[in-house]
Amino acid sequence: MTAPILDIDDLKVAFSQGGRTIHAVRGVSLTLAPGEVVGVVGESGSGKSVAMMSVARLLDEKQATITAARLDLDGHPILGMKQRQLEKLRGPTVSYVFQDPLSSLNPVLTVGRQISEGLRRHRGMSRTEAKDAAIELLRQVGIPAPELRVNQHPHEASGGMRQRMMIAMALALRPKLLIADEPTTALDVTVQADIIRLIQQIQRDIGMAMIWVTHDLALLARVAKRIVVMYGGRIVEDAPSSRLYSAPAHPYTRGLLDSTSRFDVSFREQTPIPGTPPDPSLPITACAFAPRCARATDICRTKIPTLDQCGGGQSVACFHPLIGSAS
Repeated sequence: MTAPILDIDDLKVAFSQGGRTIHAVRGVSLTLAPGEVVGVVGESGSGKSVAMMSVARLLDEKQATITAARLDLDGHPILGMKQRQLEKLRGPTVSYVFQDPLSSLNPVLTVGRQISEGLRRHRGMSRTEAKDAAIELLRQVGIPAPELRVNQHPHEASGGMRQRMMIAMALALRPKLLIADEPTTALDVTVQADIIRLIQQIQRDIGMAMIWVTHDLALLARVAKRIVVMYGGRIVEDAPSSRLYSAPAHPYTRGLLDSTSRFDVSFREQTPIPGTPPDPSLPITACAFAPRCARATDICRTKIPTLDQCGGGQSVACFHPLIGSAS
């Protein structure tokens, strides 16, 4: 059996803020096989981005407390690693595409300098070799006149262009795992479609595993074979994408699908999820979705459901799933 590229067991992340403790992730377990493409979806504040940033230890650990029974990346235990060891994994093993490239790219360095840095550090390339490689990467991600763009600063490019530059940087070392965190949110639909096709093509070409983080279930239908749904810092459903769209098991997943814009359903027929997400500063001692769920009963308001199999490779954390029966 092939070892997983990512193996997470009971990941918890908390932040200290103004005398309060913010529980962003409350016990996430996730395994990802080499080459697998998984979508992670949920409302803002569900913990999806924080959980994924923990994989590469990108959080400010002066503010964030990360604990886990296991957090292994390509067989390496991430927790407790020294920064120098982490730097060896960032790039060749895991790369991250952030939501806002303008705030993620260094504004005072040229694009070529930023792409070349990893190539020189990890591949031992000379300055000239690294610059040539950066030009080729910019060409591969569809940037016209890469020989000129390589010498430009991020503010000289459009939003779509900057996102492509970020992708070129993330893919420079052909990582085993790419985490794309809302990489197309701020882009218009035409550029968004181009970026999605680009990432999919490169993913297939180099066979890397990928986690696509988003709040957009419609987008994930195009990119992921498996979808993980998060709510209140926990995973509430994990299923093959074909099964999740045709037969969601968790009421929250059903709510996300019902509130998603579709061409065959009028805007007036879309049903928003009532209520608001749970306060992350408060402890959760029952089903976090119970206050917003029409199926909730007394057990939902007094106990926390576990993530259990309900058939067809689908798991759900619900006492009253919409299909099958959690056991």
